[in-house]
This record gives sequence, C-alpha cells and structure tokens, in this order.
Amino acid sequence: MQMVQMITGFWTSCCIYNAAKLNIADRLAEKPQTAQQLAAATGTNPTFLYRLLRALCSVGVFAENGSKEFELTPLGETLRSNVPGSMKAMAIAQLGDHYPAWGNLMHSLRTGEIAFDNAVGVPVWKYYESHPEDGANFAEAMSNMTKMSLAHVLPAYDFKSFSTIVDIGGGNGTMLCAILNEAKTSAGLVYDEPYLKEQARRNIEQNGLSSRCSYAEGSFFDSVPTGGDLYIMKMILHDWNDDSAKKILGNVGKAMSAGSKLLIIESVIPEGNDPHPGKFMDINMMAMTGGCERTEKDWNALISSCGLRLSRIITTHHPLFSLIEVVKA
Repeated sequence: MQMVQMITGFWTSCCIYNAAKLNIADRLAEKPQTAQQLAAATGTNPTFLYRLLRALCSVGVFAENGSKEFELTPLGETLRSNVPGSMKAMAIAQLGDHYPAWGNLMHSLRTGEIAFDNAVGVPVWKYYESHPEDGANFAEAMSNMTKMSLAHVLPAYDFKSFSTIVDIGGGNGTMLCAILNEAKTSAGLVYDEPYLKEQARRNIEQNGLSSRCSYAEGSFFDSVPTGGDLYIMKMILHDWNDDSAKKILGNVGKAMSAGSKLLIIESVIPEGNDPHPGKFMDINMMAMTGGCERTEKDWNALISSCGLRLSRIITTHHPLFSLIEVVKA
C-alpha cells in the first residue's frame, strides 16, 4: 500500500493543481459554498467538481460540512492568493509548465539531455519569455519560496555589516528588499534579466527603498556588477550544470574585491540514505534545466575550481536553505 500511494501520488498533485487554477481556495475564503455554487462561479460541471473536492477533503485540503458545503482547512489556506506561505503559484507551475518535463524524464536518463527542452522545444527560460503569464506565475512561485526562506535565512547571517549588497539573479527583489529592511544602513542592487525590471522596481518602491536600492539589467554569464562587499545568489547555481556554474562563479569572482564575500543560498545534499527534499529537487533540476543539487564535497570542488574558497556552511532549520559563504582564495 505504501508503494501504491507513492505511485499514485500525482493523482493528488493534479487535483491540487486544478483546484488552484479554479481559485477554489480564494472563493472558499469568502464563505463556505456547495459544489453547485462553486461550479456556477467557475464554469465547471457540478457533479465532477464535487468529486474533485471530495477527494481533496480526504487529504485535508478542504472539508465538507453537514450542509454539503465545502470549507477551507489550514492546509487549504496555502492555496489562497497573496497570503503568507501561499503555494498556489507553485502548484500551478509544477503541474503546469513543469509537468511535460517530468513526463519526459526518460529522455534525460537515456541521453543526458534536458527533458523540458526536448518536450517543449525551447529551454525553460526562453519559454517563460514567450509565455509571460506562465513566466509571471513562476516568478510569483519563486517569490513565495523566497518569503518562506527569509524566516530561516535572516536570523542566520549578519547582513548589517555590509555596505553594498548585490543580489545576483535577484528576480523581483523580494529577498533583497527583506534584507535591506533589516540592514537599514546598507544599499542594494538587484541584478537580473530585463523582463523582471518593472516587477522589481515596483517591489522596491512599495518597500520604500528607492533611495537605497536599484535594478541593473544583465546576464551573469556575461558579467556581474562590481562594487559589492556582499554578493548573494539564492537558488541560482542549482539551475546549471558545473560548466555553466563555473562561468557564473568566474564572473562573480572577477567582480568581487579582496574583502568581499559571496553568499550562496541553496541545499547541501547529505551523504547516505537519509531523506532530504534536495534529493528530489535534484531530479527536478535535471529534468527542467540540466542543473543539479550538490553535496558539500561537490560545492567545495566547484568553488575552488573558480579561484574562490568555501569559507563556511551555515545550516538553517530548512533543509533546502543552507548558507554557503565564499571568499576570494
């Protein structure tokens, strides 16, 4: 039965995806509703929708009361939009644009190539550029992951001692804004692709940080801005294989001064058979981008090959968010 549950786990995932796409949690946040009411609001078949919701009630996402109305549970709250800890965008991304790659995983296993590229026809980053709605949803999913990581990252490191912090591949600026709200005398720079510029600028303005934080367009494969005494990369290098990661780290090393530091925020995979979420995240990176998660030995070898030195690894209470501090060799 344990193996049956593991094999059919995607059944639950697909039900969650469809509930997220139909905004069921947002609708139930207003008031408990019947399947007929929800079907009328979502343009779905009431009998089939009832069956979907009943299944999700059995795993605690929703609850059906004695009046045949569906209600939100604490677990279902995570499928609401714009709430702390929201996983709605993640559900839509993983079971939407990520799903073809997982269905094509055998291509990666047989060829060593990227399953997503083979299934969809273009690399995932190009796909998001040409599918802005999916791209915006994925950016929101990553922003929500960042917000989740902040509770673990901020208390674990002294950001206040740095005058200029550069977030490489910083997306819409969620992490850097949170850091600057703690480090009130520091200045910051978000560095990422042009298509994220307006999102980041809005975020910076909404946080009241326009005087201390700005955005620079560019690719970390070409160069990295100079002038930072702390560089940050959160869940960037796991997107890339070692050859590409070395190019990125090489450019970071060129930008760093003798006394500056680089903080890599990623998982560190433990040796042995113990469970760790990074071990399955590693398969996701293999299928989606050709990247990988790394052990401490892997990190040390990668970093030292780029003229840098792994100074220390700070573990946090979340296994996906270790702090890997790097200095010039």
